[in-house]
Amino acid sequence: MTPKETVWELKDHSAAKHEILRSYLQAWFPILSKYHSRLIYFDGFAGPGRYQGGEPGSPLVAIDVARRHLATLAGELVFIFVEADRSSAQSLRKEIAALELPSHFKWHVENRGFEHVLSNTLDQLDDQGLHIAPTFALIDPFGITGLPMEIIRRLLKRQHCEVLITFMNHAIRRWVTELPAQVDTLFGMTGAAEKIASASDRIVSARELYSQALHQSATYVRFFEIRNTRGGLVYDLFFATNHWLGHYRMKEAMWKLDPDSGYRFSGGMSPHEPSLFGPQPGLQYAPQLWEHFRGKTVFSDAVLLHTRDETPYLNSHARTALKLLESGGVSGCPLHISSTKRDGTRRRKNTYAAGTRLTFREIK
Repeated sequence: MTPKETVWELKDHSAAKHEILRSYLQAWFPILSKYHSRLIYFDGFAGPGRYQGGEPGSPLVAIDVARRHLATLAGELVFIFVEADRSSAQSLRKEIAALELPSHFKWHVENRGFEHVLSNTLDQLDDQGLHIAPTFALIDPFGITGLPMEIIRRLLKRQHCEVLITFMNHAIRRWVTELPAQVDTLFGMTGAAEKIASASDRIVSARELYSQALHQSATYVRFFEIRNTRGGLVYDLFFATNHWLGHYRMKEAMWKLDPDSGYRFSGGMSPHEPSLFGPQPGLQYAPQLWEHFRGKTVFSDAVLLHTRDETPYLNSHARTALKLLESGGVSGCPLHISSTKRDGTRRRKNTYAAGTRLTFREIK
């Protein structure tokens, strides 16, 4: 299902999503362009380019980020915008054509469906034995059709390809019994609709199955739930990549969001227990960190690696959490830190450099 109007109002949650996109691309474009002569930005449900109030849509946001980093983007930058609605596609073409873009920025507006365009592109590459350039794909549908897991997996299996997907969990909960075949296609597994329909919590079940499906082709899968001020779920965002740095940069993008935006953002190691992105992440993380390592003696390297790859938190949050634990600022979570590091040198107080030995003591 798509909106009836060609141009529609920008909702707060969409504006927040664009801020995530902008923040992430500010890192993605410069980093990847250092090592590759060609990059691809792929927008699977691009829209008309602008909203009713004149605000830029995701295609213009991506182009704007690239223009602002022009000095560091020497290679070719290819923007592929897919929009199935003819009026919206025409509007987007006019918006982009009005921009003054450098010669190494190439753009195409495809007036076809996302599945058709991406599938044909990958088929052509396979037939010619070619590799796709590093690709960031924004997949932002209005419903649950037109984005089969099979095609997303095909993209993720290629090097340096990442996806950010709007996962319409509330629509799945609604249609799971009426459109089971479409739901199975969305998840790329037979019986997905039946499993979700029979679950005690369809939202959590759908989130868990989708995460499992993405993990078949991506090492790092992170979900973020976006809730409105009344606590109602708007949708989930799923990010999938095979590189730890992309995963970490996306977490940084999420934490940069304005806490006063009116929307709540959560994410976590488990779809069952998302952690709210609160104003004091170090304090919030400290008891979770202690619980994970309780009864163990580990080096700070292991704590930071765990934080980086397996939690929604950043390493700066981990260091703050360790300071709180060391000072006794979190009741019932004792932490002892050795005065000497792994290499025999003395450890400076309130620092957690590589080789710092940490003992998360059990409570007796």
